[in-house]
Amino acid sequence: MTDQNHLVDNPARYYEVLGRVMSALRETAALNGASHLDWWPGNGGRTWEIEWQGGPFPAEVAARLLGVPEAGAGDDQGESAVRGLISPGPSGHQRAHLVVLGVPVNLRAIDPIGASKVWATLTLTQR
Repeated sequence: MTDQNHLVDNPARYYEVLGRVMSALRETAALNGASHLDWWPGNGGRTWEIEWQGGPFPAEVAARLLGVPEAGAGDDQGESAVRGLISPGPSGHQRAHLVVLGVPVNLRAIDPIGASKVWATLTLTQR
């Protein structure tokens, strides 16, 4: 296995990955209910680290980016900008890992409440 620094070796591809993931997060509304979104190069330019506070669990966000329908969701979910280009990696309760165009992307939530609670809160505020 080679020790690859995506930021140095292929900066265009590295930033393309960030753009695709951020676009997919917006298009899928995967981070609804979250706040304080932040991102930075991780592991010496080998990964992207994306972090938020509150909102859904990272595994729920990863599933949304992968195009997995939510329980009870209609068939009208939009296609993700990275659909078919990402694969799931090991995930935990407060972290998830994706590989987008060969670049690892780590998702992390601080104090997440879960998508079901976010949805319930958003539904109550719309009434």
